[in-house]
Amino acid sequence: MSDRALVVLAVAVVLATSAVPLGAGVASAESQVVVQSVAVDPSTPRVGEDVTVTATIRNFESSSDAARINQVSLRAGSRTLATARDLGTLGSGGTVELPLTTDFETPGRKDLTLHVYGQGIGGGIFNVQYPVSVSVNERDSDVQLSLETPNDPSTEGQVNVTVANGAPSNVSNLRLTLSGPNATVDDASRVNASLGSGRERRVEFDVTFDGPGAQPLTASLSYRDADGDRRTVVESRTFDVDPPDVDAELDAEVVRENGTARIDAELTNFGNVPLEGVRLRADADGETLARKLVADVGTESTRELSIGESSLPAGDVTLIASYEAAGERYETTTTVDFAPTTDGNISLTGIEVIPAGGAIRLAGSASNTGETAVTGAVVSVVGTERVTPVSPAKNYFVGNVPAGEFTSFELTARLAGNRTDTVPIRISYIADGEGYTRVVDVTITDGAVGASQGGPEPDGPPGGGGFLGLGRIDVVGLLLRLALVVAVGGGAFYWWQRRGTDE
Repeated sequence: MSDRALVVLAVAVVLATSAVPLGAGVASAESQVVVQSVAVDPSTPRVGEDVTVTATIRNFESSSDAARINQVSLRAGSRTLATARDLGTLGSGGTVELPLTTDFETPGRKDLTLHVYGQGIGGGIFNVQYPVSVSVNERDSDVQLSLETPNDPSTEGQVNVTVANGAPSNVSNLRLTLSGPNATVDDASRVNASLGSGRERRVEFDVTFDGPGAQPLTASLSYRDADGDRRTVVESRTFDVDPPDVDAELDAEVVRENGTARIDAELTNFGNVPLEGVRLRADADGETLARKLVADVGTESTRELSIGESSLPAGDVTLIASYEAAGERYETTTTVDFAPTTDGNISLTGIEVIPAGGAIRLAGSASNTGETAVTGAVVSVVGTERVTPVSPAKNYFVGNVPAGEFTSFELTARLAGNRTDTVPIRISYIADGEGYTRVVDVTITDGAVGASQGGPEPDGPPGGGGFLGLGRIDVVGLLLRLALVVAVGGGAFYWWQRRGTDE
């Protein structure tokens, strides 16, 4: 029972007793005695079975007057079922638990009233009343019913009815019905062929209450026992229903896995009513990119789903979850920055040119600058009029290169003369099931090495500088040029001497 309800009861007691004539004694406004709670054990007694109603009686801390409890009675209409007297005095903030035991001669729902009679130390008298409901089953029935909710009851939720067969034999032709004066039950009547001895079955009902507060529900089970006789068991329970609270949260993130990208979304229900008719859509630049239907989201639960990158562009993607809760339509949104996956891509980096006799050796790295793995990568020298692939490495099998990794390679080629400044290299590989081939020109100028025409510029160290900045790839040409300079200079000197002699 809520504190608000306790306050209402306390105020009602003061108002009721204040109307008593002064000569009979006026209730003290300083004592605030209430029935805080009542427990019934067992909750579903059978005819003739003892049932104990335990009342917790409290005098509020705000009370400035102690209260004497003179008598507590449990009544059914005008008939008194059990009474306790002279229970002592409750100070401010004090509580006392009082058990009252009785039994019932007939089955069905029993609407009882607990009466607490007392007197404040200051002389005021009071009579507090508290309603008690008890559902009594047939004496000879071993089939029991119990009602419960998986979560705190709300205006929309689930009520579970458990049917337990404690009889020594099976029962058959079961029909279970759930109803309430202020409740709408979906598929309110259920049937089952039989229930074995010692077995139990839980049946779930979707229930919508008209509003919050104390809401009773009654489960009724009819069945045939081992003798073929029709029996009926009834169980009632009052639920303290909370007002509807719609509270949903939509979270999303970009996930990169196995060479692909996607958006994973989670819709979580933090409220006390289910989310029904759930739809999720992804929007970007005013257009709807994808739509998905989502199963209902119960209270305190989460639904997960994914949207693949084939449906998504780069940039901001807005996810909108729409759903129905408590009879209204709602939307919850979130936005993520999506970047699609880039395919694997082989680039040549860090290439160095090394003289190798009458040829050159190109050593470098085949780097995967994409986001997916590359397989079957091969690099090879392309033959031209000025470039000839030669052994031992006309081509090189790089193999598999994971995303963001690299593998070293070497190639050998012979250059024609000293005017050759580029070496074409073919790159072949497979990425995401598709084959790619392109030719990259590795440039050789003044000892520097670069890649162009179809490939990224290398980011590795340059090749060797060579003698006099002319590179290390044409030593023979260098010697020939020096010999030519000497010959020309010697001829000029001889001509100058002959001219002087003639003159």
